[in-house]
Amino acid sequence: MKAVVMTEDLKLEYGEHDAPSRPDWAVVDVKAAGVCGSELHFLDGMIPTPFSPFILGHEIAGTVSSAPEGSKVKAGDRVAVYNFVGCGQCKWCRTGHESICPDPEAQIGWTANGGFAEQVEAPAANLIKLPDSVSFEAAAVLSCSGMTAVHAVRLADAELGQTAIVDGVGGVGLMVIQVLVEAGLRVLAVADAESRVALAEEAGADAVIVLSGEGYDDLPDRVKELTDGAGADHFFELVGTEASMRGGIRSLGRRGTAVLIGYTDDDLKIHPIDLILSEARVVSSVAASRHDLETAIALAGAGKLSVAIDTAYPLEEVETAVTRLRKREVAGRNVLVP
Repeated sequence: MKAVVMTEDLKLEYGEHDAPSRPDWAVVDVKAAGVCGSELHFLDGMIPTPFSPFILGHEIAGTVSSAPEGSKVKAGDRVAVYNFVGCGQCKWCRTGHESICPDPEAQIGWTANGGFAEQVEAPAANLIKLPDSVSFEAAAVLSCSGMTAVHAVRLADAELGQTAIVDGVGGVGLMVIQVLVEAGLRVLAVADAESRVALAEEAGADAVIVLSGEGYDDLPDRVKELTDGAGADHFFELVGTEASMRGGIRSLGRRGTAVLIGYTDDDLKIHPIDLILSEARVVSSVAASRHDLETAIALAGAGKLSVAIDTAYPLEEVETAVTRLRKREVAGRNVLVP
């Protein structure tokens, strides 16, 4: 099959690769695979590959090519791929928290070959059927950004009528805005350029604050102006700089919650008094559960969660997709379409 592989020298190469062959897993003909910021972390060496050559791509949707006997999916079914394969035995897997399994069997696109290829293999139980109203391109992005947004909002215990800051108007940020709006919250988005204001407003943000770099020192005052001095109930962090994390936490009101989502190399340095006096809390969110993906797909199928697709590229143009992502030129998400 055709595939894009990552080599030992952190380069991407398009060419021939062995097709999936694991007999106990299903095989999916990939119709769309999202190009996520996590791919940049692999290419920059921040996240090591498990072997080389390795196929990236953890946001995947397509049609079932084959499935083991007794599976609940069959050839021809339109599906999204949930990429966490837990051990199935631990407390976290048994309670629906596969993404924090301490001994997972695999994570597709991270420790097992992913979707930047014509085919990918996955356990049949990890394949979520798609309604006809959800495109493959949208489903691929929902399999990361969408489910991550649902999971983060659930972790925050967000409630109707509260105010939330969403820091970062990219693929995940746009999803978080929509999920919060659907949950009945007022959303203040933080963008790094005027060109992203319209995207945030289209997603449902009530106000958009444009900041970059050290401008985050001004964020608490800007938020207080928009909340009659109370501060926000929640802060969803997707930018991942020390300045953005600290500025967001200081923008919280009493008993506010900061949810850290975006991967980063930066440390978080903040004085404990910034948390103690207001009883603020900081929680972290990694990916999502299978149920979160099912919820994201259901919301999209009902027309309540939309996916901003910038450009669909053939596999052989992966470098263009990655380069534009690195330059922050992507409005929403790029996808590869084998």
